[in-house]
Amino acid sequence: MKILFTLWIVLAGVQPVFASAMTPSVQEDLRSRNYKLNTLFRYSGLRDTLSNIESIVQISSNINEDALAPGQGEFARRIMHQAYSSGKFYYELRQPFNKDYKPQYVRSAVQWYRSALGKKILKLESKANDPDSRLAIEVFVKKLLSSPPDEKRIRLVESIERSSHVAEAGKKLFLGYVKLMQPFNKNFEGKTLSRELRKFEKNITEPMREVILRSLLFSYRNLKDKDIEEYAQFLNSESGQWFNQTVLKGFKKGIKKALYKASLIQVELLNEIDSGGPEYPLLKGMVPPGQRYMLIGKRDPFRPLVNNKGLIELAEDMRSMSDARLFGGELKDIPPVALPVFVEIEDRYPKLYKKLKYFEFLFNDQEKLEDLEDDEYAQALEDYRYALERSSEIQMDESPLQVDYNSLRMTGIIKKKMEAVAMFEIETTGYAVKKGDRIGPFFGYVEEIERDQVIVIEEFRDYLGNILKNQKIIQFSESTPSEGNTNS
Repeated sequence: MKILFTLWIVLAGVQPVFASAMTPSVQEDLRSRNYKLNTLFRYSGLRDTLSNIESIVQISSNINEDALAPGQGEFARRIMHQAYSSGKFYYELRQPFNKDYKPQYVRSAVQWYRSALGKKILKLESKANDPDSRLAIEVFVKKLLSSPPDEKRIRLVESIERSSHVAEAGKKLFLGYVKLMQPFNKNFEGKTLSRELRKFEKNITEPMREVILRSLLFSYRNLKDKDIEEYAQFLNSESGQWFNQTVLKGFKKGIKKALYKASLIQVELLNEIDSGGPEYPLLKGMVPPGQRYMLIGKRDPFRPLVNNKGLIELAEDMRSMSDARLFGGELKDIPPVALPVFVEIEDRYPKLYKKLKYFEFLFNDQEKLEDLEDDEYAQALEDYRYALERSSEIQMDESPLQVDYNSLRMTGIIKKKMEAVAMFEIETTGYAVKKGDRIGPFFGYVEEIERDQVIVIEEFRDYLGNILKNQKIIQFSESTPSEGNTNS
């Protein structure tokens, strides 16, 4: 009945009225707000917030040896990524902006980040957070000891550090890592976690600020003081303060939810360790090799050094290599990258694209993998895992319909000029969808609109370069689409 009513409205030339009974002006206001916020998120680099803070924490992981043992920062990061996707984190990150929407601040922030200087500074900061810049930063910091910058520049950079959200967000993530690693950290034996966390929070503040200040000095090393001063003025403006405080609110909320999900995996890992193995599937998938040995007393890849006859012969050890190595199978736990995102990487991130293609070629060649030494093979796995995870975190410009399928509700299908159009609602806003339109969280496209359903095709690229297809069927009677997987 609802379909017939909608069809009558369209044929009569009347504007559709959705179940929410919202006026066109209210719908337009919501669309305008979403568009402006999406523009702000795109230009401000908000999507990269988590990876940037992770980079800071990774550099800061040795600021307190009692808090995190070597390798535990990466251990905790893997658990959190397994527990909470970057898409979910980004959703939490942007929620405070919807609740505390300030159009005048949004306009001002967009104007800054779209400016030539805003783009330049954002690019410089992102480059400093790239792992490939770590060595250059270390060299730069050593030079600072003999030739420090003048006091004016130091004051300007300190002003930027105080006005941004980075230190507080970094502490929040660092303490989250400490909490996840508490059962695996011998330094916590017999100690109260809450008391230790309060102590660490106090003790790591200044060391982490130092890490951030050095990174900022490196980022701005070729900028003029007047450019840095202009950036500091924006950050200290009402708009800049609103933006950074709102980011911090979303970050804390996202970390809180991620930690809860990660704590469930933490319990699974502890149970697996207590079981005595011998397979340890979770441990193999998430724990760095050095940490594996610390936890279960077996070196990677879980092969004993001795048997009942004594020390294992080298030849026997070499014969078992092909059994121990999964030749890329260790990467199967990483979700494939949406194909449109991979195309975007080729255009916007040439270095990352080059790494992906190199490792694709390497992991398709078993002979080359067999020729690698154990440490080389382990390093290749880690480098490719990092590149794949980084790729999965890259976001593209979204349409309003590129949301989780649970947020979509199909309200009708109509035909206009021999073309089928599906009507969807997201919360209280209605949208018309045609064949070929993008829809869903993985940039699927509408392949067909039938009498009572919409067929969506999602395309992905796995770690071997294979193109995978996934079919989603959205029907009136279901809030969640059915699925079907095909490979090509």
